[in-house]
Formats: sequence, C-alpha cells, structure tokens
Amino acid sequence: MENVTNSTSLSGSETTGIVLLFLFIGFCIFMYIKTSKAQKKVRTQLQENMKNKNASFSITIPHLMGLSIPENSFTTIYVCPNSYEFESNGVTFSLNKEKITDVSLKTNTEIQKQVVSSVGGAVGGAVLFGPLGAMIGGRAKTKELRTVTTCLIFTYEKENNIDYVAFNASNNLANASKLVKDFQSNNFSKEKKKIEL
Repeated sequence: MENVTNSTSLSGSETTGIVLLFLFIGFCIFMYIKTSKAQKKVRTQLQENMKNKNASFSITIPHLMGLSIPENSFTTIYVCPNSYEFESNGVTFSLNKEKITDVSLKTNTEIQKQVVSSVGGAVGGAVLFGPLGAMIGGRAKTKELRTVTTCLIFTYEKENNIDYVAFNASNNLANASKLVKDFQSNNFSKEKKKIEL
C-alpha cells in the first residue's frame, strides 16, 4: 500500500506572495494613519485661524484671478465681520465688505453668453468681468465648451473703478453658495453705490 502524505508546507513563491501582501497592508495602514494626522492638523489650524479672525465661515478653493498669487493656488476665504480675507501660500489679502458690490456664482458658459451678446470677444468680456471676462470672452469663438467651470466672483470698488476677484468653485458649490447667500442676506439693507463714469 502506498503511503499518501499531505504537504502543508508553502513553496517559496507562495511565501513571497504572503510577505508582500502583509507589507502592502502595513503600508496602507501607515499611509492612512499619516494622512489622518495631516488632515487633523489642517482642520485644527483652520479652526484656530477662524477663531483668531473671528470668522463665521470659511471655504478653500482654487484662485482664478484678481489676487497677486498664481492661478489655481488653493486659497482659503474667511468671512469676517467687516471683511473677506483671502489666504494662500502664507499671504493674506483683506477685502473690506463696504467696497463689495456683489458676490456671485457664474459659470464660464454664462459669462461667455453675456460676452457674445455684448461687444464681443475679449473686449466685451473685459467690460463685463474684467480679466476673467477677457479670458473667457477670448474663447467665445469656440463652438463648444467641454468643461463647465463655476466661478465665485467678488465684484468690488477699487479707486472708483470696478474690479474682480474670482475663484474656481466647481468642486465646492455647496459652500460657495452659502457664501453668496451670506453676502445677499447681509447686503439687502445697505445703501446702493453710485459710481461716476
């Protein structure tokens, strides 16, 4: 009679596979813990900044134009009692609420439609929304916009002229809408501005 024995030992490739699997699981756990600590640190810093600035609300979104920082720099916007503060890369810009004439959300297609129906192209865009309108209006001849970008636009008075600061709010529409509603609810009683042309 033949003696049949079951081999329970693992081959070298199976052992290597198991070791690699455990290393991968260990790496994933390490990265999860490290990312969680980094996120907690960012949240703590944001809460501390809000407390120091007496801010009621904040949102972090990419900058498009209007500030002296590069395009697409992530910027935290703080809603303070008398101003909006824009903080990015260690630099803080303050915009007094009394200078602001409007805070709105516009898509690049809406801006482009207004540009096309006005003077046209980059000139009409510059008239409507300054550099942001010129940038989008300059693209008015394209047949189709493939991506829709929602812009959070602060319109304000600067040395008796109208100027703009714009951010890409496409990935944070809910909070950007709250910011617009906050401006509208606190702005209805203000007296209307008159700018001599």
